[in-house]
Amino acid sequence: MVVLPAGTFLMGSPTTEPGRFDDEGPQQRVTVRRVAVAKYLVTRGQWAAFTAETHRPVARAACAYAMTEHPTWQNPGFPQADDHPVVCITWGDAHDYADWLSRRTGNRYRLLTEEEWEYAARAGTTTAYPWGESASHESANYGRDSCCGPATTGRDRWQFTSPVGSFPPNAFGLYDMQGNVTEWVETCADSAERLPLPKNPTGCTYRYARGGNYDEPPALARSAAKNLAPPPGAPMTITTYRSAAFGARVAREVADATPPS
Repeated sequence: MVVLPAGTFLMGSPTTEPGRFDDEGPQQRVTVRRVAVAKYLVTRGQWAAFTAETHRPVARAACAYAMTEHPTWQNPGFPQADDHPVVCITWGDAHDYADWLSRRTGNRYRLLTEEEWEYAARAGTTTAYPWGESASHESANYGRDSCCGPATTGRDRWQFTSPVGSFPPNAFGLYDMQGNVTEWVETCADSAERLPLPKNPTGCTYRYARGGNYDEPPALARSAAKNLAPPPGAPMTITTYRSAAFGARVAREVADATPPS
């Protein structure tokens, strides 16, 4: 875990940013409390330990973009090792993992809020990506320049997921905030896509997910870019949606979490 200092940042993207979507604006100043954020995405190895200790059955259910007829987190249809991020998990699964960590350690673990995620991803920067204004396969595992499909070039030699920590960290010391797999976050939206709703509201139809992934164009790996999950019109619901390109990262509450004055 990396303890991030409390701070205020400009959330969203300017209208001039290439690849920008309408739901990224208007930009607003947001204050974030001090919080500890996992240095890496949750890995398959960590997920295996969680399921073994809790005797959690392996869900055999639909998983978007999986490359096999009967996908599970153990087999999304492409090669993975224990140091790859776990995929084919629902938002609820990710929550259960955080709750398990909380019981095991005595500390409170949870998913990041949308504001915390963007603050962590930007790491003090105001550019489209934490490394600058242009996408680079030297800095992240993402897909083709135009939608959709995997791409390999330079440091990015993986068609699908890559081992966590395969690319340089951002200025906060966090890895894979951009690319590899899209990360579930706490914030949600209602059926009219009014975004965002407060934490733990009623009426959630979609969850936010952030960061882009190995199959998506670089525009979705920008720090301000947002995904709705499930995609509007998809047959799966907020409860059942899984994707072979979605994973999770956890945060931990920090005792002295006073916002800056």
